Amino acid sequence: MPVISAKDAKKLKQQAAKEPAFRKGVKRTIEKEFSTIRDNFMQAFDSHPVTMEIEGGPSASNSSRTLGGIGNLYTYIGFQSGSRPIKTLRKVLEKYSIRYNDLKGRLRITIEVPTKEDVFTVTPMPWAMGRSWARGIEKGISGLGQYLVKSGSIPQSRSGRAIEVKGKIRSGKFSNVSYMSALLNDYYKAIKKLENKTF
Repeated sequence: MPVISAKDAKKLKQQAAKEPAFRKGVKRTIEKEFSTIRDNFMQAFDSHPVTMEIEGGPSASNSSRTLGGIGNLYTYIGFQSGSRPIKTLRKVLEKYSIRYNDLKGRLRITIEVPTKEDVFTVTPMPWAMGRSWARGIEKGISGLGQYLVKSGSIPQSRSGRAIEVKGKIRSGKFSNVSYMSALLNDYYKAIKKLENKTF
């Protein structure tokens, strides 16, 4: 059986990389593997306590424990009643693009997904321009001491269930939790491993 030199093997690999059937097979493999990575990321996002709590609207419980069990994030952040902030964020997170480029005899894969700044840009605080509620979940959102929530309707409330009052009515503070930054970091790591595969 003839022995192929490293140089010849490299040439054969470079030639194969140019074949339409090879490129088609690589694309199919990459897209299948990325689909799994993306599905896992979106599942982690959808099942996160913060996501589920905000998705639950003004009557949800404080399952994230960010407020010590008082009220919920939807009313605390002050979303307009009927708004769907998670739906807006999810649309951004679902975006992606995959590029295939020839680079020195191999096929280079580049996958683009939303950045953290993209996420923070589409999650503005309803009452503070330039601030992101998604970042606030991780860094802290002040005002728990003035947070008044009721089971009935409050006419002057954006969410319909809570308002910020003057003067402190309770002790305690917002409990930060890891959220989008941690989820995205795991997403980026998985994508980088896929991009680094050699074809």
